Amino acid sequence: MSVVCIALLWQVIMPNDTAVTGIYDVVVHELMIKPAPAIGLPPFEYVELRNRSSHAVQLQRWTLAVNKREITLPPYLLQPDSLVLLCAPAAHFAVPNVLPADRFPPLPDDSGLVVLCNDRREVRHAVAYTDAWYGLPTSARAGRSLEMCDPLQPCSGKINWTASPSPAGGTPGTYNAAARTLTTDTRPDLYFIEMPDSLHLLLHFSKTLDSAKAALTAGYQVSTSPVAAVTVLSPLFNIVSLRLASAVDTGTVTLQGITDCDGKESGLKNSLSFARPLPPVPGDVVINELLFDPPAGVPEFIELHNRSAHAVSLRNIFLCARKADGQRGPAKRIAAGGRLLLPGQWLAVTTAADRLCGYYRCTSPENVQEVASLPSMPAEDGALQLLADSIVLDEVSYAAAFHFPLISQPKGVALERRDSAHTVRWISAAASAGYATPGYANSFPWPDMADNARVKVEPAVFCPDDAAPANRATLHWDLPGAGWVGNVTVFDATGHPVCRPARNMTMGNKGNLYWDGFGENKVLLPPGIYIFLIEIFDLKGRVKRWKQPLVMARKLN
Repeated sequence: MSVVCIALLWQVIMPNDTAVTGIYDVVVHELMIKPAPAIGLPPFEYVELRNRSSHAVQLQRWTLAVNKREITLPPYLLQPDSLVLLCAPAAHFAVPNVLPADRFPPLPDDSGLVVLCNDRREVRHAVAYTDAWYGLPTSARAGRSLEMCDPLQPCSGKINWTASPSPAGGTPGTYNAAARTLTTDTRPDLYFIEMPDSLHLLLHFSKTLDSAKAALTAGYQVSTSPVAAVTVLSPLFNIVSLRLASAVDTGTVTLQGITDCDGKESGLKNSLSFARPLPPVPGDVVINELLFDPPAGVPEFIELHNRSAHAVSLRNIFLCARKADGQRGPAKRIAAGGRLLLPGQWLAVTTAADRLCGYYRCTSPENVQEVASLPSMPAEDGALQLLADSIVLDEVSYAAAFHFPLISQPKGVALERRDSAHTVRWISAAASAGYATPGYANSFPWPDMADNARVKVEPAVFCPDDAAPANRATLHWDLPGAGWVGNVTVFDATGHPVCRPARNMTMGNKGNLYWDGFGENKVLLPPGIYIFLIEIFDLKGRVKRWKQPLVMARKLN
């Protein structure tokens, strides 16, 4: 056979995939990270790849890395829209499309970064998983794989992965049991900034970016300096490094045309201020809110507040428990990098941001930081320290007894900090705020003030048939200090109570409550005049009452 024929045959058998294979053509499709005890599969770890493209891909000399351990893949021609199972040579799976790989890297149980690169060392797909992706209790995770739901959205991250619903615990070598169309309108929000020095900024985004568009300098405006260069950091492409043309101390970054890998652009969180951080001293950053006795399935959180007039880097900031004998427990890092905490900013740290924000209102999700673990927080009482290296920035003690006395069930209620002249006081987060305020201002943010209160119901006339927000009445309040409990009752024109929007509700200093025109039986009431009776009281015996009429109208057709 001639040399030319041999060369042509080699091209057929071993096509040059890198000339035609784009990013996300081949993706990580399933991960078995906790194989034992097994449910119905062999007790071996595996990584499943899927070819999403319309052409065959030769995997020879591709690399798979798990954290810092990397292997080179042997020859394998992965056909269009097909799967291959990567595993250790000792593993045995009853499927034909298995590719044993020497020195197959172990998949950590808690978290890992899996990166697939082609033979040119170009990232084709990366997955940074944690065991929180299961969405299951720890006891139910073993023997069950993590599956990608929608291969058409390979860079959507956590929302596109779930525990395999297969009775066997996984679907190695076959299409995923969790397959479904993923409907989401998440955007690539700019969440926070690091400032390593006066010439560089690291922008952290909530999603994977279109790495080509994100690499253009025209997409970034810095108020205090031109942008000299842009680098989109692999393998997740959710961090952008800006090199500035001149040294700066402060400024604002504004984005223009930066999209995720699906072409979506953020229209909300596309601008952030930054400032050169200064070393914190005691009292600059404090522990501001604690959820130490959460509801079932909801993680604890600890909230920090920067009370200083300067930015603080969280690179060397730690939390630890203080034991009864005065010894410190293990130090827990707040952030992997040098995230900036700006003056007046809040930051809640938790082990599962999605479950926390699925239960409580997270009005600023960018201010909720996910960490691997938190210090031990017993449900009855405990103590915590906030450290900058070895310097104690803040130390607090808490107890379940600090909760408001009229709260019958404190489980799921956070404690909020209220400083007086020389002491730290704690109070239960208000029911009107959802019993916790992770990552934003406390429900009782004001110091004690003069004895005044303002309550207002508006509009004077509302119609449930109108479009929101004109289809409901809103009760607004400003109250004098903390510790107030409220009852709100709506009466009809004859004096009969028809609805009780609030009963013994702990109220923040400032808040809102809505009435949509429905009675206690969830039936829309007839049009007419209604009267709000608002009564608040505190443990000092102070009572205040207001009555305010309003009209509920209805459309005739």
